[in-house]
Amino acid sequence: MTIRPQLFIFLFSLPVLLCTAIFVPAQNSPLVRITPKALSAGMINNPAFTENAKGENFCWHARVGMDQYVENFQLTGDTAWLDAGIAYYDFLISRMDTDPDGYSGWIGPYAYDERYWQDALVGDAILMTGILDFCVLVLENDSLKKIYAGKANSYVEIAEKDFAEKWDKRGTWYEDGSYGAYTGFSKFLKPGNLKEWIYNPAANRAGVSHPFNKQLDAGQVYLRLYRITGSTAYRNRAERIFFTLKSHFQYFDDHYCWNYFDPLTPGDIDAEKKDTRHGVWVHPWRSGYQAGDVEKITEAYHYGIVFSEQDIQRIINTNLNVMWNKDKENPKFINSNGLGADNDTTGIAAFKQAYGHSAASKNAGELWTGLLDFDQTIRDLYELRFRGGKHAIERLRYENTVLKNPPGFKRKYAKGKVTIPEMHFTESKELYLATVLPHIITKKERSVIICKSWIPGKLQVDLYSVTGKKITNLYTGTTGEETFMIRWDGKDPLGKVNYTGDYKIRWTTGSGYREFPVTIL
Repeated sequence: MTIRPQLFIFLFSLPVLLCTAIFVPAQNSPLVRITPKALSAGMINNPAFTENAKGENFCWHARVGMDQYVENFQLTGDTAWLDAGIAYYDFLISRMDTDPDGYSGWIGPYAYDERYWQDALVGDAILMTGILDFCVLVLENDSLKKIYAGKANSYVEIAEKDFAEKWDKRGTWYEDGSYGAYTGFSKFLKPGNLKEWIYNPAANRAGVSHPFNKQLDAGQVYLRLYRITGSTAYRNRAERIFFTLKSHFQYFDDHYCWNYFDPLTPGDIDAEKKDTRHGVWVHPWRSGYQAGDVEKITEAYHYGIVFSEQDIQRIINTNLNVMWNKDKENPKFINSNGLGADNDTTGIAAFKQAYGHSAASKNAGELWTGLLDFDQTIRDLYELRFRGGKHAIERLRYENTVLKNPPGFKRKYAKGKVTIPEMHFTESKELYLATVLPHIITKKERSVIICKSWIPGKLQVDLYSVTGKKITNLYTGTTGEETFMIRWDGKDPLGKVNYTGDYKIRWTTGSGYREFPVTIL
């Protein structure tokens, strides 16, 4: 797959605050060094588009810098920035093509098979998110609405049809009770031919769920559509996406870790090989993926969706107690699972000793700037980038947004009482995957009970009641570092009892255990 270094530019930027306030720079503040028209002209004529004129790669390049239009307007109060934004958004929409099913998207080379073209869920999501930021700003401000409501509403219509409706109609959304995930589309186009589909379910990544970063990109679109339209259907979709991620959090020692890729649907399982159709790991050399996940998680928190104050604190603990070397002048970070340290700085040796991970993959983690709203230490470490007067405009934006409020857990966008779905975490340092697909078990099709462990050893898989009473044993034996999986139809091992109702599958190995809820019909 093509490497996209520009992704990190986006992930390191201060997240746009979707609020109705218009920020005006203080006297003697630095001025934006580019004009609105120059910014849009430069982005429209991006040299990267020469080799990335279409498809997912076009979207990744086009997404870089999109936040500046709203940010610079908030900084200056000058609507010329919004006019420039519209020029760029309209340019992006002009680059959409129409598929054989009548929906539009940024069609181009398919990232996983050079024989095909396709529009990509993630490409749609990242560009729609940037455009919808403009729509939120306009439609929540009476003065701006008088000028730009027509344009904003037209963009919302495109997002509703060519994102939300399109990917549902194509059958790429998989739902399992309270959980849900998007999978790869199995229809493709021949390069240059947009008139007829080529159905190939055997193509690489066809039918396979997207990694978490792309799932959450879709979740961001739904957060904005819910905010703009008030539709509970959009809210519910966002909840399922983020709840799925939370259900895959690995919890121990008061912090969370999660993988870049986890199996989320039965289509992610290769029955013949008894393994997943993709890797299961924290990304070994792109720490920016998890940093981006955290930005999206905290945004969902602000909407009152899925995540609690305790969840955010545990994520803060991961970044500060697990990843950071505790050096306030020259901070360094390792990955959230302890892999990737170049040097043995304060805190890293103890982490390796406790959890047994090596440094075979040399990649450093990073400060999770999505946590700036909540923690003073995160802010202190972030402010180091401003030493020597560097990044003056970024500093001003930070002062006019984040620093307007003391660190705390107040939700920005949630209205009324917030209800968080229950999830009871159990602790295991060894298991980095433990799930059931689907978790609603029927007699017609057996579900997959699957796990992965860092360390070979004894493994016990049991069925428990929701009150913690052991019902029956499903497996007792050993597991290595390879994937362990069994199929189960909800009956006792002898096939005499048909269980029905709500239960938990428990995997026990090493120093602890993990559980995942199941419903047997």
